[in-house]
Amino acid sequence: MHIRRAFLLSSIAAALTLAILTPVPASPAASGFLTMTLRKMRSLTDSQFASLVHWARAGARSPKFSDPAYDVEFDIRNTLVERDQHAMLVFLRGGGRSDLYARGATDADIGSRRPVDVGPATPAPTPTPNPYRSLEFGSPTIGGAPPGNIVVSGGWAAVKRDGRGAHACISFKNTDARTATRVLFQFPLSDDAGAALAQLDLDRRGTFSTGIDIHGWDSMASWQGGMGNRAYSENCTSVSTGVAALPLLAARFATYRILRVEYADGTSWTPPVP
Repeated sequence: MHIRRAFLLSSIAAALTLAILTPVPASPAASGFLTMTLRKMRSLTDSQFASLVHWARAGARSPKFSDPAYDVEFDIRNTLVERDQHAMLVFLRGGGRSDLYARGATDADIGSRRPVDVGPATPAPTPTPNPYRSLEFGSPTIGGAPPGNIVVSGGWAAVKRDGRGAHACISFKNTDARTATRVLFQFPLSDDAGAALAQLDLDRRGTFSTGIDIHGWDSMASWQGGMGNRAYSENCTSVSTGVAALPLLAARFATYRILRVEYADGTSWTPPVP
């Protein structure tokens, strides 16, 4: 037991002696050129530093003598070895200080923290403006019997902002006992004062049984997003012009009229003459 204990103590002592005598590898030191470049960078004003960051993020091309941070840019491009250059550019592009630390630079070498330390600002994407604007859409009357026994359950209209086109959709159902085969719609457009400007026409043909909802796109967003059944497009109409049309530029409201309904038995309906 005593022999084993003596051997254990001897092994520990030998290990401690070896640990003391073995040199600890020193942390890498920044190269002289890297230290000099960092010192120049620390002396930059905020506006000069911002110019340096812009240069780095724009591709770090050959610096221009007129640039406020020319000296630092020149050193990065021409005096630093590739790894030091890479570490500098990673830092300036918002990648943090880790690469500079790995090259032996310290916080004292790099200097006080600036906005670049939080990473590159990610600009918010600029939304693409919608080429269309919606028109206020509504019934032409407050109430009364549905014209031709066609009940409109929804609709919308929009014009292109550049005045070169318009689009309208409608949803409806036939409440007549007869099956309808054709419904001719018209969509009058008017300005802020209610003056008629133009109209779109939709000649809707098909088999429209009693009480069956015939849907179109329910909104401009649904139409543009392609949500829903492709057959909805049959309940829509559009017009396109080569140049801007003043009536479309001035349009603010839209409504609908039913000009004719035809039925499977050969009969038809047209609105009474006022």
